[in-house]
Amino acid sequence: MNTRNYKKDVSDQGSIKGQTNQNFGYSQPQQFQDGISRIQEEMMDPRNIQPDSMFVNFSGVLECGECEDEESLRIEYAVKYGGEDWTYLKTSNNADDAEPSGISQLSTSRNLHSRNIVWNFPFECNFQTKNIFGWPQVVVRLSGPDFMGRSVAKGYGSVHVPTQPGYHERVIRIFKPLPISGFTGFLGYLLGNTAELKNFDKVISSGEGREVTRVKSVGYVKVKFHVTLVNFDKFGYL
Repeated sequence: MNTRNYKKDVSDQGSIKGQTNQNFGYSQPQQFQDGISRIQEEMMDPRNIQPDSMFVNFSGVLECGECEDEESLRIEYAVKYGGEDWTYLKTSNNADDAEPSGISQLSTSRNLHSRNIVWNFPFECNFQTKNIFGWPQVVVRLSGPDFMGRSVAKGYGSVHVPTQPGYHERVIRIFKPLPISGFTGFLGYLLGNTAELKNFDKVISSGEGREVTRVKSVGYVKVKFHVTLVNFDKFGYL
């Protein structure tokens, strides 16, 4: 075999192999690594990740209210939600709370022209869900001292959290249950055991038995909400 022809064949094969590697980018490792990094960044971009849950955050203030001729009241609230898809997200501020709830200080009205009582009691909740069924609602209970200083229930009410993000103001209509008869009402007044709802948050939020419960309107409570919704547009709700 001719030595000159063998060297020519080897050089031709080497040039072909170099061209092939160059065409496929193997001769440029830096560009190849840059391409891999760019693909990984696109995969990790939150905008390209399909979410599997929606998040609801709302905070606000139980501002003020009136209840008949009462001059001193405290307000208690509980946030109720339904369905197995809802999860209450705890934070460092409410790590010990099984459910979002709270009770305010006892406030007294000093206005000679109205019975408006100011609490300015704040609240905040975070939820994760996969379904809007069982949308959260705020249930409130008003209580205050009777003629002997005993704390008794004065009224109840509820309102659903607004379904649109942003700032909202709501008015909760307060009602209280009526006794079966005038005699039981008078006896309860003397003993400090007036007509009230046991487990009021569950009873009011579910609505069970409301059709057989006699009530009367006694006042109102003003509430302010700040609502934030996350990923609702990805599920087609906004």
